[in-house]
Amino acid sequence: MTTKSYMKAARIHQYGGPEVIRYEDAPIPEVGDDEVLIKVSATSFNPFDAKLRSGAFKAFLPIELPFTLGVNVSGIIEKKGESVNTFRVGDKVYGFIDVTKNGAAAEYVVSKAVDIAHAPKNFDLHEAGVVPNVALTAWQALFDYGKLQPGQRVLITAASGGVGTLAVQLAKWKGAYVIGTASKKKFSTLEQLGIDEIIDYNSQPIVESLNGKVDVIFNLSPVGQSELNKLLYTLNEGGIFISTTTPVDENLAKELGVKAVRINSQRNSAQLAEIAALLDAGLLKPDITERIGLSELAEVHRKFENGEISGRVLITVEGEEFK
Repeated sequence: MTTKSYMKAARIHQYGGPEVIRYEDAPIPEVGDDEVLIKVSATSFNPFDAKLRSGAFKAFLPIELPFTLGVNVSGIIEKKGESVNTFRVGDKVYGFIDVTKNGAAAEYVVSKAVDIAHAPKNFDLHEAGVVPNVALTAWQALFDYGKLQPGQRVLITAASGGVGTLAVQLAKWKGAYVIGTASKKKFSTLEQLGIDEIIDYNSQPIVESLNGKVDVIFNLSPVGQSELNKLLYTLNEGGIFISTTTPVDENLAKELGVKAVRINSQRNSAQLAEIAALLDAGLLKPDITERIGLSELAEVHRKFENGEISGRVLITVEGEEFK
């Protein structure tokens, strides 16, 4: 149990560019009755963090400054509130942090106990830190909204990204026929995941390249609505279009007899427990493209702004060993 009162954290004191991120001393947070204090093993970079840092969300997602970034966490429980009976001190956990509260780009973070799950037992604890929000996004899109069933056909746009690669694996695990869009250089990554078909979005028009209609479309591409509307015509009647980015025309969807929804991932510890089992079984693996230390977080944000980030960036906390 820590006796320190301060920790290292990557925080912002104002909205702005990557330069507003400070790697500095910050108070170790206090633990509420229904919360746990996690000694952080790792977190990860998410585009959401960059938008939050820039002030893009300040009108509808107010945060108290200074603010610690990082929506994902993996680590070990250091303290727990009196009403917490689902975890013990020393348990390895992972989770998706409440985005309105201080995040996990720090040596310690507090989370509601209901938002975290036991980390996968046979999977590297650091690597678990890139999984929660992207895996939950894929899970909820395909299964909660898409109701994906074995034998159905699913199209995943931008399939080679952090969410997309996990969505491909989850859809294959469910027994679906999986079609994805990606750039040519990412084909080998998706082929290793067992994808059934790949469309090169740089050279192949998606609608014309599809060999038959699909039951579910999971859109992760940030293209405009008029372009996405074309994809509605590729859905079977009763099919569903799920987007994390641009929404499609809902009136057009109704005319075509299909459904359309735009989603944001939600915290869900029960789903994280199921995802942990898949990680342990070797049926799910995140695509980690880079590993950095916590003090380098501002540099990752700079690289993202310059379009140099692809896949998942794992952010480890220096000076700590988690076996």
